[in-house]
Amino acid sequence: MKKLSLEEKEFIKENIEANTTKLLLQPQIENIDIKLCVRQIEGYRKAIEKFPSLIESENIIFPKKINLEQTSSEQTAKYKASLFPAESTLRDLTSGFGIDDIFFAKKIKKVYYHEIDIELAEVALSNFETLNLNNIEVIKGNSLNNISNLEETDIIYIDPSRRNENQKKVFLLEDCQPYVVDLIPKLFEKTKTIALKLSPMLEIKSLLNELINIKEIHTISVKNECKELFVILEKGFNEEIKYHCIDFDSNDKLIEFSYTNTTISPNIANKNDIKRDLFLYEPNASVMKAGGYHVISEYFPIKKIASRSHLFVSEQKIDNFPGRTFIITTLFPYNHKNIKTLSERFPKANITIRNFPQMVAEIRKRTGIKDGGDDYLFFTTNSENEKIIIACEKLS
Repeated sequence: MKKLSLEEKEFIKENIEANTTKLLLQPQIENIDIKLCVRQIEGYRKAIEKFPSLIESENIIFPKKINLEQTSSEQTAKYKASLFPAESTLRDLTSGFGIDDIFFAKKIKKVYYHEIDIELAEVALSNFETLNLNNIEVIKGNSLNNISNLEETDIIYIDPSRRNENQKKVFLLEDCQPYVVDLIPKLFEKTKTIALKLSPMLEIKSLLNELINIKEIHTISVKNECKELFVILEKGFNEEIKYHCIDFDSNDKLIEFSYTNTTISPNIANKNDIKRDLFLYEPNASVMKAGGYHVISEYFPIKKIASRSHLFVSEQKIDNFPGRTFIITTLFPYNHKNIKTLSERFPKANITIRNFPQMVAEIRKRTGIKDGGDDYLFFTTNSENEKIIIACEKLS
C-alpha cells in the first residue's frame, strides 16, 4: 500500500477546505497523487463528523469513499465495545475499514480482523499500527469460505454489506451480503455469541421472524436519529429478549431505556386527562424503533394519548425520560374553524403528526404555517378517536 509522502501530507493540509472536484481537475503536480490526497481530504471531513479521535494522528489513512459509508460512528462503536467483558476474544468476519475493531481492541483482549478486500485490509493494518493496537490480528481473504477452519472465539461479529451487486443500497437480511441467517448454525460451532450490526431501516418484527437465539436487541441513535440495530445472539438462548434503546444527545450524553416484557398494555389517557399545563412526552427514535412505546408507560408515571398515538402526558415533569419533553399551552379540536385561523395564532411552528390522516406538508399547505420558531404543534388523535391539535413549548 502506498504511504503518503511529506509533500502529499503538506498538500492535504493546504487544501483541507478546498473543493475536491476542482482539485481533481487541476493539472498533475510532481510527486503528488491528487486522487489519493482527495481521498484523504474527504475521509478527514467524514472523520470529523463520525470518528474525531482518529484525526488526532496525521498518519491515519482513509479508504475509498464507499468504504466509509457503512462505517460505524465513534459513539456507536464505543457503545458496542462496552457490552463485552474485557477478557473476550472477538472475530470480525466483515471488518471493512475497521472502526468497530479499533474500539473493540481498546476494550477487549483480542480482535481478529477479516477482510476480503486486500487494499482495504492494508489500509486498516497501517492504521492499527499507527494507533499501536497490537491486539488486532489481520487476516486477508474471504473468511466465509473456511468457517470450519476458524479457531473458536468468544464472539463472532458480522456487519453485512448493505449494497447489492449494482452498488444500490439494501437493508433486508436476504439482500445483504453475507446472508447471516444461513450462517448462524455454522457460526455457533465456533462461538457462543454472535453479534450483528444491521440497518436501522430493518423492522424488528423481521428480525424476530428470521433470527434464532436472540438475547438482546440494541436500537442505537445519535441526536434522535436511529443509526443502527445491534443484535446479540447466544447459543441455545430461548428466554425473553432484552431491548436496549440508546440515544446519544447533542452533548454526547447516553440516554438509555431498557425493558423485556413487550406484552404490557399501555396506560391510556382519558380525553379529559389531556389539558393545558400538563407535560407532554415524545419518545426518542430508538424507543420508537424498538416499539418501546407499548411498554414505556409501565416504567414512567405517564399515560398514552391513545393506543396508536405514541405521545404521552403526565402531571409531573420526568427528568430522565428517553425523549423530548414539552409543556402543553393550548389544546383544541381539529376542525375547519380552527384550521382557518391557526396561522394567525401560530404564523411559524414546528409540526409533528402522530396517528393523524394528513402529512405535515399537507397541513402546512392548508394552514399557511411556516416552519420553525419556538412553538410546537402536535396533530394527533385522542382515545375517543377525535382529531386534536396540541400546542406546546419545548422544555428538553
